[in-house]
Amino acid sequence: MGALIDGSSDNEDQEATEEEHQMKQQLAQLSEDLEVEDYTMIAESSTNEDDLTDNTDGLVDENELLNTDERKDLQNTIWPVQLALVKLCKLGYKIIHSTTKILPTWHDILCELKMTPSILPCDVSTWWNSTFDMLQYALKHQDAIDAVTQHRDLGLRAFEMTDNEWRIVEQLCNVLKVRFVHVCLFTANVVCK
Repeated sequence: MGALIDGSSDNEDQEATEEEHQMKQQLAQLSEDLEVEDYTMIAESSTNEDDLTDNTDGLVDENELLNTDERKDLQNTIWPVQLALVKLCKLGYKIIHSTTKILPTWHDILCELKMTPSILPCDVSTWWNSTFDMLQYALKHQDAIDAVTQHRDLGLRAFEMTDNEWRIVEQLCNVLKVRFVHVCLFTANVVCK
């Protein structure tokens, strides 16, 4: 009956469910130690001890307001976005913290592509604009990111981005750019790029 309503067969539904399961498993594996890496990036760049603790006063977890089905639907919708973000976050962290192997290769790739040697900005939860900065940089350096993740000897194949993930990065960057521009317009302390 389900095949008549939504136009898909049970076999197609099973394949989609299997693909979802594999992607969720990949997201779980890649997300390991993400909080530790986030904390490390904050600690390495900050001399202010207040930066090391999150201010959660007045924070509302919107997920708690959803019923179980709504929460499940939301998670199924956002997991591809989470996977793309996690891949870029982990790749940036790996590049920065592998100064003897990955970082020199990254710089070599950038030079081959006639780009200025630079580092993928990390997405850090307490830096208001770091997600946008990371996504914008990734889009400008897509060829370099694709090249470095294809080097088998670097062990970065898990961070290889699919075409769909690049589309997600582009869409998310466009959404965050609108926010960035609005903040720049209303905040005298922020310099717009």
